[in-house]
Amino acid sequence: MQGKEMETNDNLIAEFAAHYINQTNRLVFLTGKAGTGKTTFLRKLIAHTHKNAIIVAPTGIAAINAGGVTIHSQFGVPFGAFVPDSSYKVEDYSVKINTPFTMVKHMHYRESKRKVLQELELLIIDEVSMLRADLLDVIDFILKTIRKNKQQAFGGVQVLFIGDLMQLPPVIKDDEWHVLKQYYKSPFFFEAQVLKQNPPIYIELEKIYRQKDTRFIDLLNHIRHNQLSKEDIDVLNTYYKSNINTDELVKTITLTTHNHKADKINSTSLQALTGKIYRYSATVNGEFNESAYPADIELELKVGAQIMFIRNDTSGNALFFNGKIAYISKLDKDEIWIDFNDGSKPFKIERYQWRNIVYQINESTKEIEEKEIGEFLQYPIKLAWAITIHKSQGLTFEKAILDINQAFTAGQIYVALSRLKSLDGLILTQPVSFNLFNQDENLVKFSDLKLSESQIEQGLERDKIQFLKLKLQHVYDFSSLSYPIQNTFNTYFLNQDSNFFNKESSIWANDFLNEFKTIYQYALSFSNQLNIIFDKQETNYLELIIQRNNSAINYFIPIFKKLSKEILSQLDKYYEEFQSDDFISEMLEAESVIFQKIIQLEKTIVLLEHIIHKKDLQESYLKKYANQSERLELIRQYQSIRFDKKKGKKASKKKVKEERKADSDITSKPEKISSKQQSYDLYKQGLSMDEIAQQRNMTIGTIEGHLSQFISSGELDVYSFVKKEKIDLIKSVALKHDGDTGLMSFIKQELGDAITYTEIKFALQELKKEL
Repeated sequence: MQGKEMETNDNLIAEFAAHYINQTNRLVFLTGKAGTGKTTFLRKLIAHTHKNAIIVAPTGIAAINAGGVTIHSQFGVPFGAFVPDSSYKVEDYSVKINTPFTMVKHMHYRESKRKVLQELELLIIDEVSMLRADLLDVIDFILKTIRKNKQQAFGGVQVLFIGDLMQLPPVIKDDEWHVLKQYYKSPFFFEAQVLKQNPPIYIELEKIYRQKDTRFIDLLNHIRHNQLSKEDIDVLNTYYKSNINTDELVKTITLTTHNHKADKINSTSLQALTGKIYRYSATVNGEFNESAYPADIELELKVGAQIMFIRNDTSGNALFFNGKIAYISKLDKDEIWIDFNDGSKPFKIERYQWRNIVYQINESTKEIEEKEIGEFLQYPIKLAWAITIHKSQGLTFEKAILDINQAFTAGQIYVALSRLKSLDGLILTQPVSFNLFNQDENLVKFSDLKLSESQIEQGLERDKIQFLKLKLQHVYDFSSLSYPIQNTFNTYFLNQDSNFFNKESSIWANDFLNEFKTIYQYALSFSNQLNIIFDKQETNYLELIIQRNNSAINYFIPIFKKLSKEILSQLDKYYEEFQSDDFISEMLEAESVIFQKIIQLEKTIVLLEHIIHKKDLQESYLKKYANQSERLELIRQYQSIRFDKKKGKKASKKKVKEERKADSDITSKPEKISSKQQSYDLYKQGLSMDEIAQQRNMTIGTIEGHLSQFISSGELDVYSFVKKEKIDLIKSVALKHDGDTGLMSFIKQELGDAITYTEIKFALQELKKEL
């Protein structure tokens, strides 16, 4: 199978994976050889999934690169090994051992973190090759406990594992493994006990975007599957050079096994250059763990230094990508100029931002949101005469010197080799032998569980129906509303010793509770009816499910909206008189769970329609919630009152409203208009790009970069700049090379002079908007 047919199948596998995640609740392991687009898949998934999702990773740097947090920080996991056995008796106190019994004392989370874990629907674990089996069992224990759901794996949370197990393995100390080997066959995540009863769907992305050399691809596959032959070793050793000349050494990056080796090569090479050393200090604001710094805290450079970019160009100009080699052409205390030595003009680079985030719950919508707690600002480059293999993950090189004879796993060698686009760019510092490539047999056996395309498709249809059944059971289970409603009403409106108690309030409270009990019983009956329809699976039963659900929605939602409004009205009525912080808090909680149920009910319409009729399901389709503007304004007022009370201020609704009005009346200092916005404003005034460039004393390429970004946002029409047939042509090539770094170059190379770089730039922004 070759060409377009192969490409179609590869795209289909990625589509199946996305459907499994968005339309089922199965655990999924998504893997793929180096360069198959796992990172691209993750980026698209997190942008479009309708589920409450968070990303975690085993290390700080992996978490920052994935746009998430570390496992230890999110779950509060104490350091040490975890034995999944409460009866385990510690024999050696020099080894830190945790058990389910001892873990309970570490689970005193802040309310914000507890709520995130309670509302979580999708947990994404990136770089899973480094995840230990015992750590995964810890996560399972914590989620089951926090969510009060011991029956389902991970407390009912869907988990997506992403990574290539042939890459960097888990780290485990000998004394820890002495204990853990009684419970696990190997340290790899798939040996976790939670996965023995709940094995994940094994999906592999197979199209390789980095390598096009079939001989090289075959050799890498042989390493992965412990099938390396003498001929493979002989081929590799033809790239051994006993004497690497100085010129080649300073113009080629070296991948080595240890930090001290890379540091020595970089330091020696920098010192060998003449000229002044310039130092550029990073700026760290807020919270940012030192072990997770994504770039050098102190960057030392000289003119002529070989550097490597450690971020993609986000300006829209596609000047560089993560892993691209370049050279320093000019330096001063505030500026760094870069040259590729390929005939292109040198350019000045800007500092980039890396974000440190935590996850929190939006109290009004119950959706998980990111909160930035720290930032790291530094130029996105590092000295690149040498880097460690560990830090080369995700990078691509045309040419590299590999110092791999002290590699501690076959996976480390695989990572190093797979950074290259072809064997033609390989230089070995020493010959290699078979003993360097011994792959763990547990990995090879686990890889045999990979599903075929037909198996994935068949399982997907079955799991979709099961997902819908469980989803509807959850949505029409109103028991989660009972406690906050009953507790609040009994405390304030039905308790005769309460200051809130009076005849009028108690009548309202009883009427409210009676109405809630009525719909509670209706929901229970309706849920039983749905289960019968699902179980019988008669002709067109799924269409019947849609019809019955729509009828239920039309009944339940108006009642819930009425109940929500009544609670806020009562809060408005009583808080001025009693101004109880507890009263405000509990009333808001009661209203919140009701409105959350409205959102859940409305989501079922879209879920059923898209999953049953096999349509793509994305977050944007689920944003048609009830108009919350009036409700949210009232909630913000009461939350402001609670905040003032905690600060010891006099709180009143009138005061809050007056302060809001005063804030809006103050003439604030005008914000600085961004450079791209200035270009956009001039274009909207009727100036051409040439005229804008001349007026602003900028290059035409810079103005093109500014305006192209307003295409992806939908503010400019791409067809004003590029003809439709050219856009369609560019899109087709771009999708074929999806995941490749240096995408513009690939497109230009394939389409030639028929397409300009400007047209490519604008078309890619249109594609970005569509994706």
